[in-house]
Amino acid sequence: MIDVVTSEKDFQSVRHPISGQFESTPQYCEEQWHAKLFAEIKCSGNKAFLGKTDHYGPLRIQRPFFPEGRDCLHLYLLHPPGGLVGGDSLSISFDVKERSHCLVTTPSAGKIYRNIRGLPQVQNVGVNVHSGAKIEYFPQENIIYDGAEAHINTSVELKGDGVFCGWEITCIGRYESSDPFVSGSLKQSFQVTRDGTPVFSDRLILTANSSLQSGVAGLQGKCVAGTFLITTDLFPIDEALSLEQKNLQKKIVGWQTEFMQRNPDTLIAMTQKPMVWIVRALGNRAEKIRQVFEMLWAMIRPYAMGRPVCVPRIWCT
Repeated sequence: MIDVVTSEKDFQSVRHPISGQFESTPQYCEEQWHAKLFAEIKCSGNKAFLGKTDHYGPLRIQRPFFPEGRDCLHLYLLHPPGGLVGGDSLSISFDVKERSHCLVTTPSAGKIYRNIRGLPQVQNVGVNVHSGAKIEYFPQENIIYDGAEAHINTSVELKGDGVFCGWEITCIGRYESSDPFVSGSLKQSFQVTRDGTPVFSDRLILTANSSLQSGVAGLQGKCVAGTFLITTDLFPIDEALSLEQKNLQKKIVGWQTEFMQRNPDTLIAMTQKPMVWIVRALGNRAEKIRQVFEMLWAMIRPYAMGRPVCVPRIWCT
């Protein structure tokens, strides 16, 4: 069971042992700091808005932005410390109500530093998407430093025809800084259910210097891995494709072929499963994986979300 915050009731005021302050002060002990965030996204008429929110610790949402109009809000998830050390944890929860639509991103990469305390560094993300709702969840990459003991869990629960579109990008070690991942471990899970039925389940248990890092069935010697998915039948398996779907498929396959020819160190694979389209990418540079996912998002969004791509402003800074 993934321990995520599912409602604002899961928050409790805590007192910092030095300052004596309550509310926004993170849970504290000698060895670890915890931060939690809960946010509710609602819709009234044709207007999406931020409903109930609660938090403690250095985890916030910047005020909502509406670059696409009032029917879709953009949220920036802020974690000022920027990283986790041994014993730290983040719990992030979104409850996306009926007919609402939001896009969530982060301003910078998450960092999980070398662990010198012997306690795991944990990030739990829980997303609850109600029928008729849509969420696009595009955090920037997580960088797993050499010596980290990282636990990263993402759990998405869909109801009815709710739609989740999102990605995870993980840098294992720091390729650009010649700092490979030679000690530590990564435990990662990404799970999606619809009305209680599993739609997608992905688990990774990686120990530094294991065969999984170099094996053909693993990372193939690459240090950046990414997964992009959308919970819809872009290209249905059991029925004929429409002309629009055929044109989209042709466009995507053509782009994939050209990109991999120009970037032979980046590997891309795409799969349509029942009610979920999955893309996996391997490479050595996070920005290349981001480029792949952003291009695919730009191509599928008009068809899957009914609106053109709108790049969050924070990606351009």
